[in-house]
Amino acid sequence: MYLIRPSLLRVWLIILIGAGLPATGVTQAHQRLVFGSFGQPTNAQRWAANVGVELDVDIQVQERREADDLLFRVVTSPLHDDELRLVRRRAREAGFQVWRLTDSASEEPDSIGYATVPPTAYERTLSAPRDLMREFDVDLGFQTRSYPRDGLDGQSRFQPSISAMFRYRRYFNDDRDSFTIRPFGRLDEADSERTHADMRELYVSHVGDDWDLSVGFQQVFWGVTEFHHLVDVINQTDQVENIDGEDKLGQPMINLSLIRDWGILDFYVLTGFRERTFPGEDGRLRRQLPVDDSLVTYESGDEEWHIDGSVRWSHHLGPVEFGIYHFSGTNREPELRPWQLTSGDWVLQPHYALMDQTALDAQAIVGDYLFKLEALTRSSQGQRYAAATGGFERTLVGAFGTRADLGIILEYMYDDRGDDATTVFEHDLGLGTRWRWNDVADSHALFGVIWDVQTHEYVLKLEGGRRLGNDWQLFVEGRVFGGGYQPPTEPVEAVLESMLDTQNKLGALQRDDFLQLELTRFF
Repeated sequence: MYLIRPSLLRVWLIILIGAGLPATGVTQAHQRLVFGSFGQPTNAQRWAANVGVELDVDIQVQERREADDLLFRVVTSPLHDDELRLVRRRAREAGFQVWRLTDSASEEPDSIGYATVPPTAYERTLSAPRDLMREFDVDLGFQTRSYPRDGLDGQSRFQPSISAMFRYRRYFNDDRDSFTIRPFGRLDEADSERTHADMRELYVSHVGDDWDLSVGFQQVFWGVTEFHHLVDVINQTDQVENIDGEDKLGQPMINLSLIRDWGILDFYVLTGFRERTFPGEDGRLRRQLPVDDSLVTYESGDEEWHIDGSVRWSHHLGPVEFGIYHFSGTNREPELRPWQLTSGDWVLQPHYALMDQTALDAQAIVGDYLFKLEALTRSSQGQRYAAATGGFERTLVGAFGTRADLGIILEYMYDDRGDDATTVFEHDLGLGTRWRWNDVADSHALFGVIWDVQTHEYVLKLEGGRRLGNDWQLFVEGRVFGGGYQPPTEPVEAVLESMLDTQNKLGALQRDDFLQLELTRFF
């Protein structure tokens, strides 16, 4: 018999109450969608041009004065209800974060105008005529990872792979209904566990007058910070893809969104659990012992069929945009327990506990600064803790007299469990620079370092890319792990003891510095 946990029952009650909340009246011809605000007009105009081309809609830039700050808001022209539904849907499907703005006589902008930056050659290519009733894209990737040293267990220094992903989307019923499918697969030469396939998205959706409903496999991202996405909880991490945790598995769900003048309420019923993927015995970027997912255990008696739930409210107050949510269900991060097989070999057994988590993500533009915050409190297995990551990014437009923009990023990551935290982001400082050259090839790069202020372990990261013509794109990524020491590989007692060393959490990665190149062909 399935028993509903009290915390999950509260989520269901919120869903029922939220579904019954009325939508306040809106004057049809005075609704806009907001795609963000900027402290610099040049950044706002560039973003407006990109959004307009991607969504095939007129985008404007409003000047808004908030206290002593002048902000430049990227918005659509006034939309009727049907137009609003169409643009909002395509914005969300394209990954844009938007919120609805209702104009009133007492809330007229100081000035308004169309984006004045002319489209680049790439943007003109995107704006070519297309079939707006259906979309079909195919990406074929060729990737290599090179390591300067053999792995801790003698793994290969060269790891080539190929990947493929295609996306098909079809609209029906005057764009009120749609069907989306996006499978992904990779074939890896060195690690059999990295050879895998996943249904990233497979869902149908319907857009109502002031609500959206979607059912199926989807990907949902929450968060605003750069170095650690603390509050991103809906989708499971596809860790064989990348160690940074940004690649996610598709999550089966039912998602209901209620759009109100006082914000957006999102309700999620997660109907099946996805186990985290891990590198295999021949894979790199792993712990001292490999993970054996055939030994997986769960706290819930329903195991992977436990139903999770979440409710999230997102809104804006002046220059501040924020989201608050509660999640109740199975923890996406497993506890890895040492386990001895009948053969005598030792592996790690993943155990997934239940948890309740309440979290906040927020960002605010103040002049040239973008302030960011993610914070949570989590209860699991009788213990509760809090964690947060926050900081700012300052953008320098036309850095050093060039057309490039330079962003300076500073963030701090905190976990009140201290060294006992299961994460490496317990007392760490992140510093980085983000470059965008604003050229036809959309060249960009991020250089950063995450430094543990107590243990002095660190990770250097490089991410960058540029287009090569209209059909190719080159991505570069690299990591350097330092400040730790290489753990022992035998005897097993020493290996197990080294895994408990809270002052050397990056020890197993000290030989896994890598440079990754990926060439992607778009069809």
